[in-house]
Amino acid sequence: MNSGNYGVDDDDLENNTNENEEDDEEGDGEDDEPDGDGEDEDGEEGEDADEDEDEDNEDNEENEDEENDNDNEDEEDDDEEEDEDEEMNAEEDDEEDEDAKFMDARETNDDVLMAQDDAEKEADITRKEAGDKADGDDSKTENEETQKEKSEESESNENEEIDNQTFRERVISKAKIATQFDITPSVAIPYTSQCHSMAFTEGPKWILTGGEDGFIRKYDFIASIQGKSPLTMAQKHNLVDSLTKAGVICSYWENEQPWTRKELMKSNPKLKVSDFSTGSVSYEPKPNPVYSLDVERNGYWCLSGLLSGGISLYTMRYSEGNIHHYFKHGTRKDNSKGHSDAVSVLRLNTDQDKFLSGSWDKTIREWDLNSGKCTAKFTGSSGQISNVQYRPLGLTDLSLDIVEEETNDNNNENGNKVKAEEEDDVDSLFGDSDEEPGKEGERKQEESKDSSNSKPTFNTTKSTNKTYKNDDIFMSSSIDGTVNIWDARVSAPVLRLGVSEGVPPYCMSSTWSNCGEYIYAGRRNSSVEEFSIRMPHKRAKTGHNKDTMIPNVSKLLQFPKISGPVSAISTMPNSNFLLCGSYDNIRLYDLTLYDELSNASINKNKQATPFLIVPGHHGGILSCLHVDDTGRFMISASGNRGWGHSSYTDTVLIYEIDFEGI
Repeated sequence: MNSGNYGVDDDDLENNTNENEEDDEEGDGEDDEPDGDGEDEDGEEGEDADEDEDEDNEDNEENEDEENDNDNEDEEDDDEEEDEDEEMNAEEDDEEDEDAKFMDARETNDDVLMAQDDAEKEADITRKEAGDKADGDDSKTENEETQKEKSEESESNENEEIDNQTFRERVISKAKIATQFDITPSVAIPYTSQCHSMAFTEGPKWILTGGEDGFIRKYDFIASIQGKSPLTMAQKHNLVDSLTKAGVICSYWENEQPWTRKELMKSNPKLKVSDFSTGSVSYEPKPNPVYSLDVERNGYWCLSGLLSGGISLYTMRYSEGNIHHYFKHGTRKDNSKGHSDAVSVLRLNTDQDKFLSGSWDKTIREWDLNSGKCTAKFTGSSGQISNVQYRPLGLTDLSLDIVEEETNDNNNENGNKVKAEEEDDVDSLFGDSDEEPGKEGERKQEESKDSSNSKPTFNTTKSTNKTYKNDDIFMSSSIDGTVNIWDARVSAPVLRLGVSEGVPPYCMSSTWSNCGEYIYAGRRNSSVEEFSIRMPHKRAKTGHNKDTMIPNVSKLLQFPKISGPVSAISTMPNSNFLLCGSYDNIRLYDLTLYDELSNASINKNKQATPFLIVPGHHGGILSCLHVDDTGRFMISASGNRGWGHSSYTDTVLIYEIDFEGI
């Protein structure tokens, strides 16, 4: 509106105009009175009257101008108010027209709306009927939705856990669920003799190898994988094409038998006690074949076994290769201090304050690294110790069920005689028999036969169950094929597993399953047996000891007969896969396929369990197989470990493992 430009309201303007009109009327009356007076005074004051008249005229002109202005303003305001009224009336007319239109549309569409309402009511009725029928289905769908939500939540939690893991932990978690593996050799470590043993630091960062030549060698694993030292043409001429890298050696030293002063003076009578203080005594060390090795996880020191039964502790980072401590050996007459024969196995515990040693003298000993003394001696093995291994960590306690059967046979000869005598006594109470003597004897024989047929033999079983702590359990295998389970607090084995019928007495390698419920043992007849520990065990009628149990063979992996003895076994991070090394090749078995093919309805053609042949190794007995914790690398070595004479390969191979999901 235009009135907004003046800065006042319409009501104010109307009040101002009314006041001005009243002032004008009063002013006109006052002006008339002086004019009449002037006319009646005879014109004496003419000049003054003229002046007054002029002033009155001027005032009148000004008032007229003001009135005209006010009139103009009032006219403009009236025009604006009229325009506004017209606009308001037009808008009201438009609204009335629109309402009329809407009313007309509603009146015209009443039939359509009534039809829609009827259709909606019918649809509501049908929905209710369908909802009543689908109540049960809704509950099912709700359960399915809740299950889906739970699965989604579990997946999200697993994804969060994976995100919070380190790279190493992620690789380990992927390796545990992998279903396919691609194993290819990439590094070859040339060896001039047999490699009997290996040890690995954490990572692995370093690899220790020990062989028939009596030297312990230390290799840089990371530098070897990265190809810092390539193979020469002479070294790779008989290897597969993927082998292009050589092992990077850091250092080496002799696995020597330490000499005492008395032993040196006996060997050389010219020596005197004073010669040792002057430093004039010199001797050549006696290197021993390295049948056993183990190393501290950070690589500060290592342990190696000797032929005499002694164990040497070598420093590795400071004054590398020096004997820091010697665990004494014993003799065949007195083995109270230590082993009396070659040490074939060394195994550090998780805290690395103790270790176990197995020997050819058929004993296992526990040593304290703080005091350097033997704290426990485990006897009862029936052969040379081929392997010692602790049960995997983080598992539940081990419970063993042993079942003993007792047969009760009441139909023995003594029982029949007693019954016959009782029957005679009963008959004597009623007097002599009327039958003839010969017929009476025949009758007794027939009755005895009937009694024997009417009362069959029956067996009674007694079962005992014992539980052992997981931290105290370890397993050992002997070269004669037996497997023992030990409790570190008891000197005798808590379970002896003999050799199955038809299996030759041989076990060069054995290992726990990842779940700790099974034990795998390699045999001479090209097979691997899986023993179930949880199943009840029955006593065997044959064996070196009376408490020998019949092994519960849950799986039997049979190789081709030309494969030779299975001398090395290793588990993968995935519990469904097992690595088996024999004379000709290394094979990877999928145990789930064994379960499927063991079903006669599925495997009607009696197909053998399929396996994957790992390239690289061929034509030599294997001494050990090792797979690191991440499942990304595998190492194999060739050697007979002092048992028998057989061919070997002159290389230690490092394999790279690629699995699905990396």
